[in-house]
Amino acid sequence: MADFPELATLAFRRDGTIGILTLNRPKVRNAIDDALRTDLKVAMDAIAEDQSIRGLVLTGAGDAFCSGGDIKGMQDRLDQGARAGELGWWRQKDFHESLAKLFHLGKPTLAAVNGPAFGLGLDVALTCDFVFLAESAQVAANFVRRGLVSDGGGFFHIPRRVGIAKAKELLFSGRTLDAAEALEIGLVDRVVPADALIKNAIAYLTMFTDHPATAQAMAKSILNRSLDLGFDEINMIASQAQAFCYSSADHQESVREFFAARERARAARASQKG
Repeated sequence: MADFPELATLAFRRDGTIGILTLNRPKVRNAIDDALRTDLKVAMDAIAEDQSIRGLVLTGAGDAFCSGGDIKGMQDRLDQGARAGELGWWRQKDFHESLAKLFHLGKPTLAAVNGPAFGLGLDVALTCDFVFLAESAQVAANFVRRGLVSDGGGFFHIPRRVGIAKAKELLFSGRTLDAAEALEIGLVDRVVPADALIKNAIAYLTMFTDHPATAQAMAKSILNRSLDLGFDEINMIASQAQAFCYSSADHQESVREFFAARERARAARASQKG
């Protein structure tokens, strides 16, 4: 188990084999600034490298999950004038690399949304494999209210969860959804009491830890592309992954255990007949 790096905008702790990563800027409702963008990349690398971590919960400090991009960045863009577009492109490119590390992380991830998740904050939550909301939490893809568009994966994640027509409604209006509606339309996976949110998230991810990590990582890699590839392409990738699994220690050990259990059951039946 490696030491986790000290980060100014993120806090990390463990509950058994599950890591809990907390957006830790509560004074600004965990708004995303350049420091957090950089820290998230460092955190994702550390979590990916630590094989003792089998799942990741992402949540927010205080009473918000994430209010979106830091408003100071909006003021900075006004001051940057003609260079705002160029500098913004580089900043977004860097953050997209961080989000890609979260999306492709070879372990199950779950966003435990403890409070408002607006704009870029919602995009970050949807980058996880699963999204749980506290009963009091609200979400909004509200970029349009500031004359902007989703730039953190919303155009990818939202249509896959709710369909194109509903995604258009949410992104065109920027309206706020309460937890019940977000669950009803399929934008999130579960709504739980706020005081049980992290406990439920940890328990849910722990459910997967009895099974081999490599097979799960391969399955996730395929599923992340399953809506973009055809039947034959998916089967080709799955066949390649299966060929590797056939020779893995996880598979061979499970097969030996299966046959050993079958022999014990046969012996038990034979002794009962005798």
